[in-house]
Amino acid sequence: MTVIVTGTPVDDDPVGGTRLGRKELAPLRARSSDSTQLLHDVPGVSVYSAGAISGLPVIHGLADDRLRVQVDGMDLMSACPNHMNSVLSYIDPSRVAAIEVFAGIAPVSVGGDSIGGAIQMKSAPLKFARADEGLRVEGQAGAFYRSNGNALGYQFGVALAGEQVAASYSESNSQSDNYEAAGNFKLPGLWQNFGEVPVAPEEVGSSAYKGAQNRALDLAFSQSNHLVELGVSEQKLDYEGFPNQRMDMVSSAPDPADPTVPGNYLIDKNEPANVNRLVNLRYTGQYDWGQLEAQVFRQSLQHHMDMLPDRFNGMLMPMDTESTTLGGQVKGSIELSETDTLRVGGDFQKYRLDDWWPPIGGPFPGSMCCQDFWNINDGERDRLGLFAEWEARWNPEWLTLAGIRSDTVEANTGPVQGYSSGSYQGDANRFNALDHQRVYHNWDWTLLTRYTPSQTQTYEAGLARKTRAPNLYELYPWSTFAMAALMNNFVGDGNGYIGNLDLKPEVAHTISATADWHDAEETEWSFKATGYATWVEDFINAKRCGPPVCNTNAYLTTTNAYVLLQYDNQSARLYGFDLSGHLRLGRSEALGSFTAIGLVNYVRGESRSTGDNLYHMMPLNAKLGLEQRLGRWTNAAEVQGVAAKTRISQVRNEVTTPGYALFNLRSSYEWKHVRLDVDVENVFDTLYLLPLGGAYLGQGNSMTTGGVPWGMSLPGRARSLNVALNMRF
Repeated sequence: MTVIVTGTPVDDDPVGGTRLGRKELAPLRARSSDSTQLLHDVPGVSVYSAGAISGLPVIHGLADDRLRVQVDGMDLMSACPNHMNSVLSYIDPSRVAAIEVFAGIAPVSVGGDSIGGAIQMKSAPLKFARADEGLRVEGQAGAFYRSNGNALGYQFGVALAGEQVAASYSESNSQSDNYEAAGNFKLPGLWQNFGEVPVAPEEVGSSAYKGAQNRALDLAFSQSNHLVELGVSEQKLDYEGFPNQRMDMVSSAPDPADPTVPGNYLIDKNEPANVNRLVNLRYTGQYDWGQLEAQVFRQSLQHHMDMLPDRFNGMLMPMDTESTTLGGQVKGSIELSETDTLRVGGDFQKYRLDDWWPPIGGPFPGSMCCQDFWNINDGERDRLGLFAEWEARWNPEWLTLAGIRSDTVEANTGPVQGYSSGSYQGDANRFNALDHQRVYHNWDWTLLTRYTPSQTQTYEAGLARKTRAPNLYELYPWSTFAMAALMNNFVGDGNGYIGNLDLKPEVAHTISATADWHDAEETEWSFKATGYATWVEDFINAKRCGPPVCNTNAYLTTTNAYVLLQYDNQSARLYGFDLSGHLRLGRSEALGSFTAIGLVNYVRGESRSTGDNLYHMMPLNAKLGLEQRLGRWTNAAEVQGVAAKTRISQVRNEVTTPGYALFNLRSSYEWKHVRLDVDVENVFDTLYLLPLGGAYLGQGNSMTTGGVPWGMSLPGRARSLNVALNMRF
């Protein structure tokens, strides 16, 4: 029987956002085991370097906690003074089926307690069997290899489904040695001889990882217009190096008898390893008045840090963190009329954190014994948000979206202590004498409009006020002792950070406009341009730490060393533009079709209070690619160019990086149930430094500001051959 359906097509992209599906994500999984790297081709998005599977996303110069990042609807939290367990590290790229990115202005139903946009990563929903199908069985498996770092891994999954019940199990595992740069990038210093393991001149120390195992069990129940989904997952990690931090994630302490072998660790059942567990329960119901969504989730995280052999020098530095997050949301989408939709709802997040560092003996028994150092004790951060949003389709050309949101954030922590009564007691006493409880009342509003005068033109514009309250690691780190402050750093600049109980929430005012021109089917050509500007009141930046907080003036004028900083509210301004597009160049039966693809991003950020540049602003960058499609073959050549980074943060002693150009080749072939991807990245083996890589700290003494040479930036990867094979059945 033939059924003809007539209607108005639904917009592919949400208002203010960009959607990536399986078609866009499939070729990206061969390149990295970091889900953050799936965002690299989204206009306006870049990535802070961190561990190999723990990058931090950036939207228009605003990163990390300034974004609302969700995994399957869960507002997850990093539980580490270095943000090593970033939110997107909790999901393996093989599980990501769809991504929605709201660059700059996110609707109030999507944003909250954030000022820089929103990212929503989603795993594949379970499928149910048709009425005449019986038991539905599906599965998939895959493996990859990347020559740079000798990285390899696998993933597999199986799903069973009836008409009303479905279940699936999936698992993935990956590992990598240290990656290599295209040449010796290291300045003279202690790089070659400090750690227990020799590190070659081109090798990036502390960039390896092992045993990144993800397991997930999903269940779904469907009855008429109602769907209940339950997901349970666990992530374990043996170790992960962080070349721009002073510590690494490890399962437990290195074995002093043989610290030269990565992974040779003493297993101490009394110490937490790096384990993340999630339970996620969701309900979706369709009613006569519209749709109801409800969700509740719980995260339990155990995190342990120490030093990998590249910088291990016989002295341990154990650091432990435990956290739990309980959260959820309820949202109703009420169809007021054929053209009007009202969305109302609320969400909550209850976060608990303990961050302590067990005492050690070693060469400094007077300073690092004889009791636990409590960096954050009984930390609490609770958020309750309420929102209302009205979407109106006035006619086929005009759409508006207006919303208002309120978030109440309450933070608190208990008394602290240092290792001993010596160097730490004065700071601990001063902190304990203060009132630690802070309550923030945040208000957001957004106004977005979309105008579609024809099938070949779309225009969007928006205004927004967004607010973010400080996180626990901006408020509560209390010790001005250099070693302790250096352990509190989630931006990878090598400096030490001290909290500030007087911080105010960040309030951002953003204006954005987008023009999108394309052919009617959006297959032959397109050109999209976005301009934006954001003014931030009480932007949480940094200032040099001097008296009375730090008992020295040594850091106030230093320009060529790592320093101690304290978080500070300032006024800031960011602005820039994004350009993207494609053009079908031609098509023939013998050679297939050829398409040119382009992307250009630019952002400028500055502190209006001090005149300094904001930290980690990606310089002007562009990608130009040529794609060929012939039957089941897809081949691409890509040139990526990045300008020199010369506008740097003086207060952080940020280092400039030179411009560079990289050439990449990519190829894939798809059979009915099999896909093969082969990439060659950095074909000409170009040596380059990452503008958002931060300071290279992968070797040498992590304990002091003078322990490693200042001024070296983290390099990018040398040439790598990447191969991935994936099957479905």
